Amino acid sequence: MKTTTHNREKGSTLITTLLMMGLASLAAGSILTATMNYSRVCQRNYSYHQAAFFADAGLHAAMVNLNHNDFSGSDGNISYNQSRTYFNQTSHFKANDWGFTTTFDGVRQVRSTGRYNGIEVLVQSELELGWGHRSIHALYAHALFAGNSSGATNYWLQIGGSSTGADFVRGDTYSGGNIELTGTAHLRLPELLNDLDGNRLCTTNETWGESYITQTFGAPITQAELDAYLASISPYAKHYYGDGEYNFGEAFVDTIGGNGVYDIGEMYTDTNGNGIRDAGDSYIDQNGNGVYDAGVDTVVDTGNGQYDAGEEWVEDNNSTRRNYRQNGRWDAAGGYWQNGVWKTQYYSGGRWRSCASWPAESYEDVGDGYYTVPEPFTDRGNGVYDFGEPFADDRNGIYDYGTQATGNITGMPSPGTGQASATGSDLTIDPPDLQRMYYHLPRTGSQPGDALSRWGHDVAVTASDYGTAKAITDLNRPEHIFVRNPPTSGSSGSVNGRSYTAIYDNTGARIDDYFLEDPADSSYNSSPAPAICANDNVQKSDGTWYNNVTDSMYINVRTNHNNLLYYVDGNLYIHHPSAFSMRFRNPGTRITIVAKGNITISDEFYYNANYPTGTNQIQYANFDSTKVPDPTDALCLIALKNTACTNSGNIYIGDRQFGTGGSIHAMLYAENDFVDNNLNTTAQPYISVFGNMTAGNHVRINRLSGSGYTRTRLDISLDERIRKGRIMVPGLPHPVGTQRSIIVDTAWHRVANSWRSWSRLQ
Repeated sequence: MKTTTHNREKGSTLITTLLMMGLASLAAGSILTATMNYSRVCQRNYSYHQAAFFADAGLHAAMVNLNHNDFSGSDGNISYNQSRTYFNQTSHFKANDWGFTTTFDGVRQVRSTGRYNGIEVLVQSELELGWGHRSIHALYAHALFAGNSSGATNYWLQIGGSSTGADFVRGDTYSGGNIELTGTAHLRLPELLNDLDGNRLCTTNETWGESYITQTFGAPITQAELDAYLASISPYAKHYYGDGEYNFGEAFVDTIGGNGVYDIGEMYTDTNGNGIRDAGDSYIDQNGNGVYDAGVDTVVDTGNGQYDAGEEWVEDNNSTRRNYRQNGRWDAAGGYWQNGVWKTQYYSGGRWRSCASWPAESYEDVGDGYYTVPEPFTDRGNGVYDFGEPFADDRNGIYDYGTQATGNITGMPSPGTGQASATGSDLTIDPPDLQRMYYHLPRTGSQPGDALSRWGHDVAVTASDYGTAKAITDLNRPEHIFVRNPPTSGSSGSVNGRSYTAIYDNTGARIDDYFLEDPADSSYNSSPAPAICANDNVQKSDGTWYNNVTDSMYINVRTNHNNLLYYVDGNLYIHHPSAFSMRFRNPGTRITIVAKGNITISDEFYYNANYPTGTNQIQYANFDSTKVPDPTDALCLIALKNTACTNSGNIYIGDRQFGTGGSIHAMLYAENDFVDNNLNTTAQPYISVFGNMTAGNHVRINRLSGSGYTRTRLDISLDERIRKGRIMVPGLPHPVGTQRSIIVDTAWHRVANSWRSWSRLQ
C-alpha cells in the first residue's frame, strides 16, 4: 500500500509538475502572443503617427509654397516623390514608403495625405485671403453698378424686354438713383439677413440665407430627386444662380464614390482565389491583433494577373502624368487617385483633359485575395461631393445684396418665404476715388502722400512711344498690343483703316486714339473663321472645326508683360474691320488697361476658356454670358476722365460702323457713363458681358423697340473670381471710407478652428 501510495504520490507529483510546466508553457505562449500583439499595435500606432507627421508637414509645405508664389492659382500641389526631397536626413525612416502629397483646390482648401509603411492619414486646412488695408471697391462684387456721382434725382436704371429679348443680370445690381424693371427681365432679390446691428450690411456674426433657395441638402440625393429639384427652380435657375462650382448645401448626386470601379472596403465576391485561409497561406493582419481572423484579415493566395492591394508598384514618372500619379498609390489605366477619390480628368493648359489614354502603373503580381476585375461588387458612394458629379448650381456661398437702389425700385417680384424685398431706400455706395490711384504716374517713381496702395502704372502707352509710326512690331516692347491713330480709310502700311471720329480737347488739341490689336502677332489683319452665323459647325481641311465664337485675332501679351497695369494716354478702342473677335494669345493673361479718355467696344472679346469644340460647340446665336466655363484670363478696362475734355471717362458699347456686337469678357468701369452705340439693329441681337458693367455715374444703355427697331438684349454675368480670391488684377480701385468692399491680400493664413491635423503646432 505504501508502495502504491508512494507511486501515487510520485504520479501526483509528476502530474503536478507536468501541469505546472503546461501552465507555464501556456502562460509563456500567452505572454508571447500578448507581446507580439502589443508589438504589432505599437508598430501600427507608430506608423500612424509618422503618417500624421508627414500629413502635417505637407500642410505647412503647401502654405509656404502658396506664400512664396503669391497665390498664382496653380501652386500648393506637391507630389509624393517631390515631398521626399524636402527631407535631407532620412535614415531614421525605417519604412520604404513614406512622404506626403498635397492638393490645393485653387480657392481656399489645402488637403495633405501623409503616408508611412502602408498607413495613410488625410488632413486639411481651410484658408482665406487676409484682412487688412488691401481691399477692393464693392463695384467688383456687382454685375451692374451705377454710382450716380452727379447726384441726379431723376436717374433711372432701366432693365426690361420680353421673351428672347428680355434682359437678365446674374449677380448684384446697384443704382445710386432708381431702378425700373419691366417685361420678363430678371434681377436678383436681396438675400434674407439677420441684421443684428441694423446697418443693412452683412457683418460678422450675422446670419443670412440665399435667395430663391427652397431646400438645403446636407447629403447626396438620387438622380430622380435632383431632376425634380431642378424642375422646381427652372423658372429662374439660369438667371439667378450659378458660379460654376459646387457650394455646400447644393443638391448633388453621388456618382464618383459610386464610380463604377471597385474601392477598398466595398463588398465583393472572390472569384480569382478562395478567399479563405488555408494551411500555410500568408495573410494581411487587418486589425493588427497578431492572429488570423476569418472574415477580417486578407488571405494571400496566388498571382492573378491583376494588381492587388499590398503589391509593389512603380510610380508613373511620365512628364505629364507624374504630378498626378506620384501619390503613394497604384493607379489603374485611365486615371489617378487623389485624396481617396478616383479621377479621370486632369487640369492642364487652362482646361480639364481626359485621362483615357493613360496606361496602368507597372506592378509585381503576388495576389492576395483582394478584389480584382471582373469580380462583382457592391458600389458604395462616399457621401461627399466630388468634382464631376452632377449638382444644382443654385447658390454661391457668399452673401448677395441682390438688387439695391438709394431711390425707388419698381417692378421686382414679391418676395417669397425666406426672401427679402427689393423696394429701394438702400445705403449709398459711393464710386471709387480714382484721383488717388494716380494711374498717370509710374510706380517706379515717388509715391504721392495721399496715394492708395496699387497706385500708378507699370506701362505707359503714349505718343512718344510711337513717334510717327502707327504700330510697334517689336514683341519685346509691351506697347506692341496697341495701334495708334490708324487711318479712317484705306490703309497705312499694314494698318487697315476703320470708321471712327477723332476727338479734340477743350483747347482744340487732338486726343490720341489707341486700338487694342497686335501687329506683332501672326493673326493680325486676318479673319480666322468663315463669315459669322452662316458657317456654324464647319469643318476645316485639317479635320478640326471652326468655332465662330472663340476663333479670334490674337493679342500676344508675353509672360514678362503679364500682370501689369497699362496706362493709355488717350481713347481706347476694341474695334477692327477684318476681325470678328479678339482673344489673348497666351491663356492666363491678366492685365488692366486704364484709358485717359473714352473706351469704345464694338468687337467681341473672349477669354480663353473650356469651350466645347466640334459639333457640340457653342454657336454664335445662342452664346450668352452664362457660358464661359473655367476662364483663365482676366481683362479689366477703366475709362478715366480727362480734365481737359468735357465728354470723357465713358465706355461706349456697340458697333457704329457695322451694327454688329455680341460678347464681351471683361470687367468694365467708366468713371463717367456707360453709353449705347448704334444698338437696336437686326445685326445687334444682344450685348453679353461676362465680368461686370459698372459706372461711376450712369449706365445709359437705351434699347428701343417697335417702329423698325430691334431691341438689343442685355445679359450680364458677374465674374466671381475676384471676390472669391481666385485672381488678382493689377490696380483695382479702393472702397470709399467704411463702405462694404472685397477684402483681398496676397498673404495666406489659417481660418480659426479649421486646423484639423493632429499637431498642436500653429
